[in-house]
Amino acid sequence: MFWLMTIKDLKLLLKDRRPLVTLLVLPMVFIAIVGMSTGQLLTGGDTRKAPRLAISNADTSEYGPQLVERYKSQKSLDVHLAKDASEAQSLVDLGRVDAALMIGPDFTTLIDELGLKDVLDPDHGRLSTGLSAIDLSLDIRPGLVDAEMFRAAILSDLLKVIAPIVGKRNALTRRFFTPAAESPGAENPDTEPSGEETPPVNEATSAEPSSETGSPGSNTPAKTDTAEPAPKKATTGPSASNVYLILVPGFTVMFVFFVVNIMARSFLAERDRGTLDRLRIAPVSIVGILLGKTLPFFLVSVLQVTLLFVAGKLFFQMSWGPDPVWLIPMMLCTSLAATSLGLLLATIVQTDQQVAAYGTSLVILLAAISGCFMPRDWLPPMMQSISLATPHAWSLIGFDVILTRRVVDAAAVLRSCGVLMCFSLSFFTLGYFRFRGMTRV
Repeated sequence: MFWLMTIKDLKLLLKDRRPLVTLLVLPMVFIAIVGMSTGQLLTGGDTRKAPRLAISNADTSEYGPQLVERYKSQKSLDVHLAKDASEAQSLVDLGRVDAALMIGPDFTTLIDELGLKDVLDPDHGRLSTGLSAIDLSLDIRPGLVDAEMFRAAILSDLLKVIAPIVGKRNALTRRFFTPAAESPGAENPDTEPSGEETPPVNEATSAEPSSETGSPGSNTPAKTDTAEPAPKKATTGPSASNVYLILVPGFTVMFVFFVVNIMARSFLAERDRGTLDRLRIAPVSIVGILLGKTLPFFLVSVLQVTLLFVAGKLFFQMSWGPDPVWLIPMMLCTSLAATSLGLLLATIVQTDQQVAAYGTSLVILLAAISGCFMPRDWLPPMMQSISLATPHAWSLIGFDVILTRRVVDAAAVLRSCGVLMCFSLSFFTLGYFRFRGMTRV
């Protein structure tokens, strides 16, 4: 008997296009818009603008221009040369650049005073006071996302310029920083360590793999391996798909639970037409009625999750992880929790206005708490703990384990599925008692 109800509701769902728009089209639009904002829409590469760095150089000696050339050679930076420090500072204040690096007139002199210990142990040497110790100043625009990562990248390039300069002056490390071109014959019989350390001399590049491919006496292989395009191609592919490992599961989980609104409206329509009253007097148990009313929405929900993940793979190059078969139980358990919650809500609301108010608010609130809008790692520890009281959080945890780990943690996936099953059973049980206790269905 309940199969007949399932078939009937499936036909009604497929006939009405509005639920399909909510469940399928809207999540795809959200994913595409957010993906576009990251510069990674429908592409395998990262099309975002490079961070903008203004540089002013008041050091007319050797090392100031050398540092400027280092930053200009980085394709990951959009370098703007400023006439002086005040102009560079003004560019940051006006928001035209993301950061400004001001090189003072004493930069070369102070670099010449550094010892090897200052570079190897910057926390206790002359560099412990910060960039001012070498007459540098770095100002980052307030509100810049990942400002600390940007600062670390700037300081990393700075160290790659300073380290060879200081190393050449030390008797123990001088041979590691001697260009092979300056001693083509003398360096040839050396042991491998001398050949492995020669690449840092090329201060415009910093690719360590060149030390393994280029011999100590030959420059050509090392130069070709240290070219910038190689690491760019290696890193932009994964980073382009990584964002969708967050967006697709997050928005999928959120919109899966929008099925609660559709279920509630379906129950209200059946009640207003008197269909539920006739079912109550039919020779069908309450469990059979609820299964017949819930199963079609469960099937639609499973189809929704499947199509969204397929779209993520086809359109956004999203990885399905090392063992995609684990996605099946997670999809089923997520859909089961969503439809069970929809059943509970359908037995609580009395009007269509209540569905719009309670249902939509519930879905968005739970999605925000659980981490559907951002990576769960960004949530404060207290919020992460609170979110475990929502089925959304356990769905996200399970999908994260499957999609982002090199080896799927089967125990973590099964634990997430088990918790989702408990949520489903709880929602269905509460919905059962609510439905049975209703005086007029």
